[in-house]
Amino acid sequence: MEKQWAVTTNSLYKSVLLFSIAGICASVFSMIPLTGFLENAFDICVVFGYAAFIIRLEDLSLIVNENDAKFVKNIRLGMILYVVALAIDFFPAVGWILGGLVSIAAFVLLLMAYMNLKKSETFPETGRKGASTLFLAMILGVVASVLCIIPVIGTILGGILFIVCFVMNILGWKKIAEPVAVQK
Repeated sequence: MEKQWAVTTNSLYKSVLLFSIAGICASVFSMIPLTGFLENAFDICVVFGYAAFIIRLEDLSLIVNENDAKFVKNIRLGMILYVVALAIDFFPAVGWILGGLVSIAAFVLLLMAYMNLKKSETFPETGRKGASTLFLAMILGVVASVLCIIPVIGTILGGILFIVCFVMNILGWKKIAEPVAVQK
């Protein structure tokens, strides 16, 4: 059980690192002329990272108890909905509205799942702390979004808070992946 936990959660953590860091690199290269190939390469890494993350979440749902499995599956569904929302968002007007609604549904699924995994019976203590960190990052993300509505200072503060959320997301999954004894 402990070996399965370590392999699965470590893969999840690496997937988060891949789509997070590749996403930043793609954004940076999108601003530099004549680097379209690098931007595309990093975009492919982002897609691969999300796919690996979604697949590994299914693996995680198989090694936790039944109660926790439904929350892990909600994280998986939330991530799938998030990816769908990104795809829908490419279509003007209707896509933006529908994509926004799908994003909200994904957010609610993720928030509720992390909230419940803070009290997980299967996750080790560090894993529960990781879920708490992810839950807090999502709440701070909402605060950052609201701050960004305020011109200039709100945008600056919101941007800083989004960076904090980004780091918290990586640290939350790192905590979940820390090797320790797991109860089933």
